[in-house]
Amino acid sequence: MTKKFLLMSQQDDLVQQLQAICKKEHWTYELVTTPTGLVVALEKNQISGIWWDMTEVSLDTTIATMTLIRSQVQGPITVFTPRFTEHIQRKLYRAHVDDVIAFPLLLSVFRSLIQHRLWTYHYPQMHSLADDNMTKNDPVITTGSWEINQETYTVTKNDKTIALTPKEFQLLSYLVDHKGQVLNRDQLVNGVWGYDILDTSRIVDIHISHLRDKLEDDSQHPTHLLTVRGFGYKFV
Repeated sequence: MTKKFLLMSQQDDLVQQLQAICKKEHWTYELVTTPTGLVVALEKNQISGIWWDMTEVSLDTTIATMTLIRSQVQGPITVFTPRFTEHIQRKLYRAHVDDVIAFPLLLSVFRSLIQHRLWTYHYPQMHSLADDNMTKNDPVITTGSWEINQETYTVTKNDKTIALTPKEFQLLSYLVDHKGQVLNRDQLVNGVWGYDILDTSRIVDIHISHLRDKLEDDSQHPTHLLTVRGFGYKFV
């Protein structure tokens, strides 16, 4: 499904920059120039997120609009601001804005950020991509003594809850959803972190090591989270 965004701005240069990103990602957008126009457009469109330019709009108007529309937007809201102060950031985050970005816009970083935000919002729907051997309507996956509940984001081993960090759980779920497949580190980074990070090998290896320490009976000789030397990792 093509992602569509509502862009509220009166700046031609910003519109052109975001238009270039949309073209590369095969996204679409609808341009409005006023807060009222955005509220009206939101009523008529099913959207993936909002890009809001504060250059010509006050903080109070922005906060009021965010409060009005937040429950209608099941996707990321990004605010661009020419004044990047602690006060502005605090107010916007309290209004449940996802990201506050200062000008000038760094296109490559913004593009990766939106990719990650979209993945975060739609992660629960990714369960439908799980292996055909798993019950599609059952969010609970049992493997040996492990029970992974992708609906409540919990993992138990021998009926004992195992405390995982959000990224550890996301990594485990991603491997489970691709059961039996060998995934290299770049695939895991893109699937779990959603953007390019430095030292890809190390961040993946560290999280795999933590998962093995917490879940495997013998972390040095794992039975489920396996290393495929020269290629990556797989879940069996």
